[in-house]
Amino acid sequence: MSESKERVWQPDDGTGWEALGTAGAFIKILWENPENGASIALFRVDKGGGVPTTHIHASNQFMYCLKGKYHYPNSDIILTPGMFYMNPKDNAHGPTYAEEDCLLVEIYDGPHYYETPAFAVHQGEAS
Repeated sequence: MSESKERVWQPDDGTGWEALGTAGAFIKILWENPENGASIALFRVDKGGGVPTTHIHASNQFMYCLKGKYHYPNSDIILTPGMFYMNPKDNAHGPTYAEEDCLLVEIYDGPHYYETPAFAVHQGEAS
């Protein structure tokens, strides 16, 4: 019998979270394509945390809000549970902040950045 290529993760099991370079932001990579940089992850942001600066991505970004209120004040967007957000490649956006503790699914169809900004650097295992 051949080995299955299917995979299942428990998103709330407390493992696999990495702190990012900005206070209160964490990422849990669920899937990543090493050939083109595409990925699917859970993005957790504590109340008051977020992305501190305007920035762009090197691919299209998609987010689905599972929990909380995630605010993009410059564009007056507030993601709440059940909302889907699409940000096209090279579109300047941010900063952001969490009005409440947030949990979002984040998907990129290619590499995240041309050059990774300090706030997005993975800082290692987090609780």
